[in-house]
Amino acid sequence: MSTGEKVSPLQFDEVQQPRKKRVFAFIDGFNLYHAIERFDRGATEVDKQRYQGYKWLNLNSLLAQFIRNDEELSKVFYFTTFPVWDEAKRLRHQTYASAQKYMGAEVILGEFKSKELICRAVCKQPFRAWEEKQTDINIAVSMMEWVDSYDTAILLTADSDQVPTVKLLRRLHPEKTIISLPPIGRGCKELKKVCNLQSKMVEAHLRACQLPNPISVSKNGRQVALLVKPASWPAPPEEIDEEGPQSIAAHADEA
Repeated sequence: MSTGEKVSPLQFDEVQQPRKKRVFAFIDGFNLYHAIERFDRGATEVDKQRYQGYKWLNLNSLLAQFIRNDEELSKVFYFTTFPVWDEAKRLRHQTYASAQKYMGAEVILGEFKSKELICRAVCKQPFRAWEEKQTDINIAVSMMEWVDSYDTAILLTADSDQVPTVKLLRRLHPEKTIISLPPIGRGCKELKKVCNLQSKMVEAHLRACQLPNPISVSKNGRQVALLVKPASWPAPPEEIDEEGPQSIAAHADEA
């Protein structure tokens, strides 16, 4: 029954849609790189190299594969360190980090420290090795620093050193959702236990999220740089025999 009250069409436009949940991603760069570089559970040496063709990976696109319809990927942090002992490696890694930055990720750098070790083999002689520093702390600090800005955090690592970070976050901010996303071919039972959910990365995710090559970097409508995939990085395989990309809703398990 009509009340006779006229409703302006503009009133319908004023109805606010529910705010999407803000998702921040925190990526342990070397943990992901080494998982792609070598699949430890491969049956043969060739099988262990099966993911090497996916190094030119678009991290923003990769994390977007795990976002539900009621969520939005608001920020991606990429934590890494440039090698200082090999100029070619450093240049390759800088190119890749620049590509991630251009695509919208925030790159946070640690550093390598030289460390003297004793050979455990027959010689027992001292030698110097390089040890990555600050990445674990940088991830923990950033997750705490930005906690008021996200509803859900995706932690891409298989490093159990982040267990105390997740425990603290869940104790201080029980309203937040923390999702464990191990790199492809890896897992972390300790993180699965303390996170709200765990998701699974498969080969089809990597295949669907390769960066363009080359990447033309423009500023004010003019090309200022060209980012080219390192020539030593192989191309993705022509075929894969695995499940297709799945959303986090399909892969996530209650922790």
